[in-house]
Amino acid sequence: MDFSPDISERIDTLSRKCSEKKKVILDFISLLQARAELEEYYSRSLEKIGESLTKLIHGKDSLKDLFIILRSYFHIQSEQTRTFARQIKNDVIQELEQHLIKEDGWQKEMQFLKQKHSKEIRRNIESLNQLRDEYIQAINEEKKYQVNKQIQKKLSYKQSEIKLQHFIAFYNQYIESYFQDIAIVQDKFSNIELERRKTIQDSGIKFFMFEISVVRNLQYDLSGISQKIEQYNPKNELNELFKDQPSDKPLLSKLNFENYKSFIHSQLNFKPDNQMTIKKKKPIFDQTTISENQIESTLQFKETNQIYMKMFQSAMFNNIVTDETVTQLNELLQQTQPAVYIQSLDKILKLRLNQEDGQQNTTDFQVSPEGYVSLHKLIITCLDYCNKKNDYATIIIDAYQLTRSIYKLIQLPNDNQEIKMSVFEGLTNHAVLHNSQIWINYAIQLQTLLANNTSVFAENNVTKEQTQKQMDDYIESLQSIGCDQQIVEAVKLQLNYNVIQESPIQ
Repeated sequence: MDFSPDISERIDTLSRKCSEKKKVILDFISLLQARAELEEYYSRSLEKIGESLTKLIHGKDSLKDLFIILRSYFHIQSEQTRTFARQIKNDVIQELEQHLIKEDGWQKEMQFLKQKHSKEIRRNIESLNQLRDEYIQAINEEKKYQVNKQIQKKLSYKQSEIKLQHFIAFYNQYIESYFQDIAIVQDKFSNIELERRKTIQDSGIKFFMFEISVVRNLQYDLSGISQKIEQYNPKNELNELFKDQPSDKPLLSKLNFENYKSFIHSQLNFKPDNQMTIKKKKPIFDQTTISENQIESTLQFKETNQIYMKMFQSAMFNNIVTDETVTQLNELLQQTQPAVYIQSLDKILKLRLNQEDGQQNTTDFQVSPEGYVSLHKLIITCLDYCNKKNDYATIIIDAYQLTRSIYKLIQLPNDNQEIKMSVFEGLTNHAVLHNSQIWINYAIQLQTLLANNTSVFAENNVTKEQTQKQMDDYIESLQSIGCDQQIVEAVKLQLNYNVIQESPIQ
């Protein structure tokens, strides 16, 4: 049965075109993915080159300071490149994938309309044809009856006409809705096609804006690096080249004859006749002197906290965290608790802010681009260790909270305004935020602790609100650091969160 327009054929045609255009977006996503992977590889290569720069000079040499400055450029460029790759994946590609999800929803909606009309339109046309044929037959019988009244009619002319009239009224209503659905199909396809083109256009604009941002941020960071290179003084520590190594050999110098003669006489125990008095021999050196560094050196390496403080202070002063430093920190983490690591880093930051111990940071802490990279790597080292051990949930939260007030300024690509780029933002995609074992295990510990202490609550005047606050704080902390939402829901379920909120403690 042929008729036009056929909504099923139209939907099939438009769906086929949509699938062809969908393949274009998928291929575009593949190319963007390849570009992001290339940027990530480039970022890792730049970081390795930067690390190699500091290994060119061994020992104390003024050139090492210059190489540290140059190395910061590679680390900053590596960070910007890694950020560019992340923006391609999280913004550009994700926006294209969201559009594909919309297209899939449109396809399902169109298939529903196709199923709705594919049988109904044919059934209505068949019914119309059948009633038309009956009406024609009734007319023919009526004509014969008018000629010969004795002929018996099988169909009533009036009844057939009424039935046909009623069905045509119904048929017209259906055809009206049928054409409305065809219009909906065409509008949907036009809208999805327009949105596809705008999405690709926006993706292209975003891609280039992100790349321009990388260039401008590098220009902003490089201005500070170039100033440091210009301020470098080649004459610094030049005399160190001629400094002799400690030696027991006698030093060359001019001699005073009388003093030299007296020294020889004393060695030979010779007393001239004109020497009227005998003087006591005075010891040249005082043997009671005690080395000042013996006790200090022992205490310094005995306390892990002091070791961390020294390493962190060196990293922030030189604006560099080498692979060797990361290895040493990992070895220390194996021997101590990560809490000492974070507490020591927090103390160093407060000292840099001229704050007393225990005082909370009330102002933001601005760091240089090189310092930003160094602090980022120090925090990453601790987070990597916690993720590897699948433990230390509270330490991870403390680490994230610590980074909220640490930032550097970056210049926006489209104007001269500057915005703050926090170290916290650079940690939002770390694996610990998606490691459910860490967070659920701590929830189990918290639940066990609360269950064991239920009988003691009354004695210690611990209220339901105080107990609830412990769980509220934990849930709120997970949300504030950007923990995976599914993990947050799983933690709530583990803690029987909603039940506890409603049920009083027995």
